[in-house]
Amino acid sequence: METETTPILQPGQRVELDITTVAFGGDGIGRVDNFVVFVPFVVEGERVEVEIVEVKRRYATADLVRVITPSARRVEPRCPYYMKCAGCQYQHIDYAFQLEIKRKQISDVFGRIGKIQNAPIEAVVGSPRAYHYRNKIVVHGPGKPGFWSPRGRSILAIDQCPIAREEVNAKLAEISQQSLENVHVTIRTNSEREVWTYSEVRREHADSLDEDPAAELPITHKMIEETILRKTLQVPLGSFFQVNREVIELALQHARDVFTASGCKVLVDAYCGVGLFALMLADRAQHVYGIEEDPKAIKAANENAKRLGLTSYDFYPGKTERLLFYTLRQCKLDETCLILDPPRSGCAPVVLKTLREQKPRKIIYVSCAPAMLARDIKELIKSGYKLERVTPFDMFPQTAHCEAVAELTL
Repeated sequence: METETTPILQPGQRVELDITTVAFGGDGIGRVDNFVVFVPFVVEGERVEVEIVEVKRRYATADLVRVITPSARRVEPRCPYYMKCAGCQYQHIDYAFQLEIKRKQISDVFGRIGKIQNAPIEAVVGSPRAYHYRNKIVVHGPGKPGFWSPRGRSILAIDQCPIAREEVNAKLAEISQQSLENVHVTIRTNSEREVWTYSEVRREHADSLDEDPAAELPITHKMIEETILRKTLQVPLGSFFQVNREVIELALQHARDVFTASGCKVLVDAYCGVGLFALMLADRAQHVYGIEEDPKAIKAANENAKRLGLTSYDFYPGKTERLLFYTLRQCKLDETCLILDPPRSGCAPVVLKTLREQKPRKIIYVSCAPAMLARDIKELIKSGYKLERVTPFDMFPQTAHCEAVAELTL
């Protein structure tokens, strides 16, 4: 059990620390007389000078003042706005070491939250593009377009983003010459390098690189094309789609291999969006089902199935929490593989309850929130599932985020 210590630090105080590790979320950890201090933009093994920002009962947060002894894994950030912008946390770390850090963090989360010691976490699959990979960004007004600062207190005007694709940056350079009203502006491109923009009234403190479609509900209903694994899909411009096309292709191929090896004949894709996993795996299944609450996305899933010539599929509009039980009741469970790709909050309790009762033979759980993934897998193990392996995919290089695909067998 961790021993509590009385805070001995004050805001504004400067101290020197040795950084022992980089925690999930990107902050390094140092200690003053065993009292934990979180510091951004550091690397484990470094000695740094920091200025205390806030002191809580069990920890403090600090800003980096200077690096006294740098790590050999420290590199020069490519972005002129780095450390001033909330988007990236790891540009100062060699990319290969970023992957090592993320694997260790996921393993630690599985031990701490999932209570799974020595979980089968594979090496992180790196992104073919360490920079210029994002096909979508959101900039904010009023004034010159920008991203939020790290603590969300102000908007930093920008005219380029090194992790955005080149065509997105070209459009951003145009928009940066303008003065925005109190709006978000989304810039999005596709596999054909076409570019679209749309704007909405700004809500406070949205993430400048948000993956969550609930943060921005666009008024446009325009359809765009995305080519994935040589299949072309129609996607509503405002619906969620993964921002790193090269990495989602690697994750999809991994899921295809897992599904094929499972011997399952039926695939159920929960939280399916435009049906990406179901459509990409359909040629290896006798029947596929999809469940999605976004009406534009589920309409696109049905239209994509028709365009791809599929004949044995059902895509249902509605919440997974309401429809999963009835969908699984239609399946021969010992021949069924379920793909779970929930929002960052993970699976709702009713979904886990359904799985305790229905028990499909195989589960492929896709998550961008390792803590929620570990929490839910802990419950699935109690329901009789074995965690075979977790394969992380670096969907978001230079940031503290990581996608993971877990494989479970009844």
